[in-house]
Amino acid sequence: MKGYLHSVETMGLLDGPGTRTIFFLQGCPLRCAYCHNPDTHKLAGGREVTPQRILEIANRYRPYYGEEGGVTVSGGEPLLQGEFLYECLKLLKAEGYNTCVDTSGFGNPAFYSKILPLVDTLILDVKAFDRESFYDLTCVDGFDAFLDFIADLELNGFNGQIWIRHVMVPGFTDNVESMRRLVEIIKPISHRVDRIEILPYHTSGVDKYRQLGIPYRLEGVEPMDKDKAKEFEITANKLFAESLRQERQASEIRKQEKLKLLKAKEVASQEEKSHVFAHLRKLPLLSDVDEADFDEVLSRVILLDVKAGEFIFRTGDPPDFMYLIYKGQMKIFYNTIDGEEQIFYIYRDGDFVGGLNLLVATPYRYIGQALTDCQVVAIPKAIFDKYFYNSPAVLRSVLAKSFERIRWAEELIQRLATSNASMKTAALLLKLAKRIGVETEEGIRLELSMNREELGNYSGLRRETITRKLGEFKELGFIELVGNKVIIIKDIEALEAYVI
Repeated sequence: MKGYLHSVETMGLLDGPGTRTIFFLQGCPLRCAYCHNPDTHKLAGGREVTPQRILEIANRYRPYYGEEGGVTVSGGEPLLQGEFLYECLKLLKAEGYNTCVDTSGFGNPAFYSKILPLVDTLILDVKAFDRESFYDLTCVDGFDAFLDFIADLELNGFNGQIWIRHVMVPGFTDNVESMRRLVEIIKPISHRVDRIEILPYHTSGVDKYRQLGIPYRLEGVEPMDKDKAKEFEITANKLFAESLRQERQASEIRKQEKLKLLKAKEVASQEEKSHVFAHLRKLPLLSDVDEADFDEVLSRVILLDVKAGEFIFRTGDPPDFMYLIYKGQMKIFYNTIDGEEQIFYIYRDGDFVGGLNLLVATPYRYIGQALTDCQVVAIPKAIFDKYFYNSPAVLRSVLAKSFERIRWAEELIQRLATSNASMKTAALLLKLAKRIGVETEEGIRLELSMNREELGNYSGLRRETITRKLGEFKELGFIELVGNKVIIIKDIEALEAYVI
């Protein structure tokens, strides 16, 4: 494995926290009008180095890094050399280095999920604030790709802090409205933004363009006044702080509205809540609640009567509550890009959802909807944090449930990937047998809360196909259909033969 290195700067103080060694990689897909290193544009330039060589150079200067310092990889565009960057970061993190990547968000997306979890600080260069300006500045139609990069940072495993940078060119973005638009663009990642920097445009790279015979597109534009750039930096940070305040207020309003909505659905008496909670305390999830804390927990949890078809949570809902099913069934699903519903999981008595969301403070990604009339216990985050967060029993339950869902997701992927409708239908029936099946003299009885269309969504088949396959399995004697809501599996070995 080798990459292309343009240059190295030692004892750097500006590109990341503390004192750092900065590796400038070769290659960049953008052609920014103000770029002062046009010699980094071509990928096959500079000198070839291995990730091990990068580590050796970093080791040479390690005594100067202190507690905050470390290694920064810049460019060019470092994400363009995705595999090489990944190998470098993997070595550096194994040696305990603080890592920083300076990027415009353009590279090989296949490596983002490998690279981003290894990055402590991301210096994110925001070039422009709309598609037209982005293209005029970079000669690349990539504004949407940049927005996607921002939106998917956490999905790709990034958990660090972000420094936002914007190069301000006189006559282009040196105005308050541009600073407002900058703050608007970074809203999806605002909770990770540690600072916003406005860099004044300068002309120190103009001579390189002449030497390389490349036209300089900002010919005649005067350098940005540093004091003015600092004023706009202050403005941007004030606007950002105000945006954070407004978001906190909006979040609190949403939380209160959600609480009111849940309270409005609570029809249980205190006596009924006490009975339900006493029953649920037998579960590992609630077994660690101390008797002395029982009354407070009971007064703060909400026992909901949810009618079939009603939503319990939606995509994007903040992690303000976790939900425990006392009675009934609910489904977890999302709508695919072509408008189809894909069911991921069916929850039933004693199951819970949202524990991991509360633990790692991530919004709900899917939709939760009652399949049957349900009684659901909503546990507020404040109660979870106070009484459940440090409980070994709770952590074990969350981990066990997460592992169960991972295994289920693997089975779903395998089921959806099979090329045969019979295999998909058989796999679905076996899954349901394991989940809700009851042994009877007639066979394994499945009391369904789903209609045929939902069964199809659960298995990756159309309603017509799942109906046809169930009819075929009935004719073969594998199953018996009792109305639309009961299936009796008569020959489970025959079904297993399709998938095992």
